Formats: sequence, structure tokens, C-alpha cells
Amino acid sequence: MINNTAIDVAIGLFFIYALYSLLVTTLTELLASLLEQRGKILKMGIKRMLDNDKPQNAINNNNNNKILPENLSSMFLDKPEIKYLGKERKARSDRFPSYIKPSTFTNTLLDTLGFVYSNSTNLSSIKNNLDTNNETHKVLINLIDRADNNVNEFKILAEEWYNETMDRVSGWYKRRIQLITFITGVLIAFTLNVNTIEIAKILGKDEKSRIAMVEAASGYMSNLKTAGDSMKIASEKSFKEINTEVKDILKETNNINSVMSLTYPWQCNTVESVSWFSYIFGCLATAIALSLGSPFWFDLLSKLIKLRSIGTQEKTTNINSPTKPPVG
Repeated sequence: MINNTAIDVAIGLFFIYALYSLLVTTLTELLASLLEQRGKILKMGIKRMLDNDKPQNAINNNNNNKILPENLSSMFLDKPEIKYLGKERKARSDRFPSYIKPSTFTNTLLDTLGFVYSNSTNLSSIKNNLDTNNETHKVLINLIDRADNNVNEFKILAEEWYNETMDRVSGWYKRRIQLITFITGVLIAFTLNVNTIEIAKILGKDEKSRIAMVEAASGYMSNLKTAGDSMKIASEKSFKEINTEVKDILKETNNINSVMSLTYPWQCNTVESVSWFSYIFGCLATAIALSLGSPFWFDLLSKLIKLRSIGTQEKTTNINSPTKPPVG
């Protein structure tokens, strides 16, 4: 077994990051679910696809002869195939779905465009209702031309368009979640005094605290089946499951606080500027670390614990030695 102070300090720090980032991840996903971020970002993406950027009056175009409106998203979102995917609510409008299948999008889009399924697969009637001065309509006209008026080919092209947009929508969601995660990490780090600088100092100087943290980390990881079991997103859990998980994590973090005995700057008899420096920059460093996510820290923690366990204990007896003294 490798006994190295630096490795033990790293294990202690990574264990703290793993637990608190798990708390941050759980709270962030819960907050995102309550604020309906997935559905709102998806709706934003649909509107980006189907609505025109330029107002019709700005391009001085008369659209009286066109049946389809300038912005198609309102018609699309009001179709039963989309509207009834979301959860029904009595107090306010129905919740927008967090996911729409590509096939559902293309079928609903054709319905929005006024296509009536029949023996004929010609899309020329739809094309005649589209405005060549409308940016979104021009995209649809281009898809119809590329599909050579074939419905099935149009569906394939429309699905490619949708999937490409959803890739960007996923990026929008991730960036928003990263911001929420960082803000949540800052609040937790400063409120619970998760100070990286002071924790590293204590682990480096106090052998008892260091050993206690290593043992706690090893015990926690041995009881953890897989990191994914504890990191299922909040939208897939009931409120009771989330509440229980948060309580368990807080229980572990309370044990950490009792081992660390960390204090806030204003709790010192003589408040020194270095204490405030340590508190502010130490907690900011923690918030940045927590924003990396619990899977990252659990993976590193697992590797470090395995590294620490490498080696064999010194043997006290030689298995090849004879059991009886040789007869002289």
C-alpha cells in the first residue's frame, strides 16, 4: 500500500468535491426541472426554426395571397401532436414537453403546412402557399425542391434539419445549466464554508483528519455500486427520492465538517485579512471545482484510491524456508 501525504490530501479533497458536486448536481437538476428549462429551451429552438427573423413590413412584401402565416411556430406548437405531449396543469398553461421525436416533428410540420395525405405525394400545393421573401419559408421551399416533391424524402431532409438544430439546442441547455451549476456551487461553497485552501492546509498538517478522510472516502466508494446510480438526473426521480438523497449527502458533509472543524473569518477572535482572502478565494476555487460535476470527481477519486492500494505488504516469514531445522 502506498502511503503518500500528497495522495491522501488529494483523496480527501476529491472526496469533498465529489460529495458537494453531487449535491450541486442534484439541486441544479431539481431547479432546472422546476423552472422547466428543458421544455423552454426546446420551445426556443422550435421558434428559431419556424419563425421569420425579419418582419414582413420590413421587407415590404404583400402576403395576402399566401395562406400560411409569417411565423409557423404558433400553429406548430398548438397542434395536438405537440400540445398533448406536455403535462396538463390546472393553474396555468400546460407544461411544454422536454423532448420531441424527429418523426413527430416532421409529421406535425407537414400537418402545419397543410399537407393532406393521399395517393398523391406531390408537395407543390404546399410550396405555392409559401412566401419566397420569408426566411423560414425559403428553407422549406428548398427542402421541397431537394426532395423533388417526394413526401418521404422531404421527411428525411426535415429530420436532418431538426436534428442539426437540436444539437445546437443541447448546447444552449448545457451552457445555461453550467451557469446554474456554478451559481449553485458558489452559494453552497460560501454558505457551508467549503474552503479549498483551508481544507488542504488541515489535511496537510493534521494526520488524524487526513486518515479519517481517506477512510471515509474508501468506505463511501466501496458502498457505491456505480457512480451512475447516484447521478441519475432529478427529472427521473420522485421528490421523495431527491429529498432522501439530499439528506444523505448533507449527513456525509456534516461528518466532513466535524472532521475538518472549519471556521468562518468572522468567527475568529482576531480577524486577519489572510483569513478573508482564504475564505473568498478558497470558496471560489471550490465552486469552480464543483462545476466540473460529480462524475468527474468520482472517477478521479476511484483512480486515486486504487493507486493508493497498490503494493504488497512486507512478508514476515519466508514461505520457502523449511519448517524444521536441518539435521547437522
